[in-house]
Amino acid sequence: MAYQKDLLKVKQTEFELAPGRMLISVPFYNDTFFNRSVVLLTDCDKEHTAGLIINHRLPYQVKQLVDEVHLEAPMFLGGPVLPSALFLLHNFESCKSAAQVVPGVYVGYDQVLLALIEHNAIPTMRYRFMMGYAGWSPGQLEEEISHNMWVIGNPTADLIFNTAAEDIWPTAVKVLGKEYEHWLQVPKYINLN
Repeated sequence: MAYQKDLLKVKQTEFELAPGRMLISVPFYNDTFFNRSVVLLTDCDKEHTAGLIINHRLPYQVKQLVDEVHLEAPMFLGGPVLPSALFLLHNFESCKSAAQVVPGVYVGYDQVLLALIEHNAIPTMRYRFMMGYAGWSPGQLEEEISHNMWVIGNPTADLIFNTAAEDIWPTAVKVLGKEYEHWLQVPKYINLN
């Protein structure tokens, strides 16, 4: 029994909540929405915390959901808040309407950036379109972390743009270290076992 108890114990990382950190969901909770989610935090202050889920791909192309963008690219579900709002993560530092989240990753867009993406004008451009965002009221996320629903990690542009959506959560878990590797053996829908 002690071995099982140790397996279910969640070791928190030394990172603090801040914009540019990522939340990695703990696999022992089968939250319908956040199961095996990785959330890039874009805002974090005393008033609210917000971020974008970076690994939940929708079964739609961007052009199917956004009239003004004629692009055959996958759409991602950024979160349950404002599901009709469009967000764009990208690596284009010259967009005046975007803010840097982590080195090489910006959030925000303007019409010039959309045109550059649509015309594939910059071969090194990396991006992810998302609908909606994840948000927490004051103290809510801290409470979820204290209940071991999330651990905090450091994202990279490579994880966000160059990792297949289905590989982002396992990759983020592996980066956390050996203490977390057993998470990869937990069934995705633990309540079905």
